[in-house]
Amino acid sequence: MNVGVGSEGETLAPIRARVLSTPRLSLQPLQASDMSRYCAWFGDAELMEHAGARLGTEAARRAFRASLAMMNQPVPRAWLWVATERATGEDVGLMGLVTKSDVPEIGSIIVTPQQGKGFAYEALACIRDEGFRRLGMSVQSGCQLPTNLRSIGLMDKLGFKQVPGRPDRIHWHLDRASWMADLGPDVG
Repeated sequence: MNVGVGSEGETLAPIRARVLSTPRLSLQPLQASDMSRYCAWFGDAELMEHAGARLGTEAARRAFRASLAMMNQPVPRAWLWVATERATGEDVGLMGLVTKSDVPEIGSIIVTPQQGKGFAYEALACIRDEGFRRLGMSVQSGCQLPTNLRSIGLMDKLGFKQVPGRPDRIHWHLDRASWMADLGPDVG
């Protein structure tokens, strides 16, 4: 999915997360210096209410190290970005694509003061496009708790369609052909 093959049949380097930007956001690949903000976000009960279980300090540190390891595998299984508001430099949250069951899952955690400003859509549209355009993904998925009502509209707006899955979650799917058809000829 994210390892190219050169003209002589040689395997090219895996495609890693790169710096991205949108009109209002800077998206920097997750790095070791982000541990404290990552742990604070995943340890915040209010922030995690619609994303999953709050993590204790040591569990958050393990999750952070696992996230970095997935990003740095010979064939990456995660592409994660810390989003900040370009105008102020303030944190917006964590965005990314994480491969689960061989399908990249898109998602975000938006810090409470930044919610409701359209940042999740702006960042995830950029990451969705990066996944299809540059990372060569053929499909992306999403998963959310049914209580996260804002995410239903967000995933619809991003072009994802609901698919059957676990009854305690809403599952989403978007394939490359649908992405290209919905977004027009300039996409591919």
